[in-house]
Amino acid sequence: MKRHLMRAVILVLILAGGLGYLVYTGFEVFVPPLASQEGTRIDQLLRFQFFLIAAIFSLVVGLAVYAVLVFRRRGDEEEAGEYIHGNPTLEITWTVIPLLIVLGLSAVTTRDFFWMRRPDYDMVVKVTGQQFAWIFEYPDYGIKSAELVVPTGKRIKFELQSVDVIHSFWVPEWRVKEDLVPGLTTYVYITPTQEGEFKLRCAELCGVGHATMRAPVRVVSPEAFEAWVAEQMPPADPVALGEKLVSQYCASCHSLDGSQRVGPTFLGIFGREVTFTDGTTATVDEDYIRESIREPQAKVVEGFQPIMPPFGPDRLSDEEVDAIIAFLKTLEK
Repeated sequence: MKRHLMRAVILVLILAGGLGYLVYTGFEVFVPPLASQEGTRIDQLLRFQFFLIAAIFSLVVGLAVYAVLVFRRRGDEEEAGEYIHGNPTLEITWTVIPLLIVLGLSAVTTRDFFWMRRPDYDMVVKVTGQQFAWIFEYPDYGIKSAELVVPTGKRIKFELQSVDVIHSFWVPEWRVKEDLVPGLTTYVYITPTQEGEFKLRCAELCGVGHATMRAPVRVVSPEAFEAWVAEQMPPADPVALGEKLVSQYCASCHSLDGSQRVGPTFLGIFGREVTFTDGTTATVDEDYIRESIREPQAKVVEGFQPIMPPFGPDRLSDEEVDAIIAFLKTLEK
């Protein structure tokens, strides 16, 4: 019996060593490069779980394979093997050990969760999700952007809001993911550690344009961030301001080159005659554009879904709407 036990243990150790080596060397292949301080503990926990899974898999499969190969019935054997009824020591062991592992993982996870959610931060970025775009507001600087730009080494509190359905804020390199729930402000804290360009994705199926709901993310040095902030001051020219606002609020659903997206293209839109879902028609003028921004469901263009959220004065001022109109007038075919 001791001989079989020793052989089985050797087989389990060989299998565990091979899988452990694959986990150690292959981890970086299957996950994107880490780029946040909070993600460090997530990766540590994930690695440990992978090693633990490899060990349990090796134990179960190794013993099962050894038993099948060594204790199988030979062709000349007729008698059944010895009947064994229960083993309290073994049963208690395989109950207590998994229980302790689960409790240990729960304790570590809870500790790391509260560490990542600690309410100390260096700056705030308000994130608004809508079908199908992201808007970023920097209240400390009074600017808005369709591009998320943040400095390295600063702990950032992201205040997340949705104006329509549930979305999910996820930059894979930062590891942390948080839902945006309509009517509720949620939070996530991130400390970027690596400069570079990344991509913010919505990780919650949110409608027909879900796949397009992405936003560029740039992590820069603190000095480069201050320079970027200085460049974001609203331009005095209404057309330039309108172009910037269209890029921030509209470009994910409306193209400027005539291609079709979730909404009608803006190319040559001013003065165009459009047909609505009820069969009526109208010419696109200033009043129609204002109504479409404030009350987009009042008149829905034929062939498109009524999914655009309203933009009230709290999101776009009358001056900003006028700037958008001024820019749309320049988009001639």
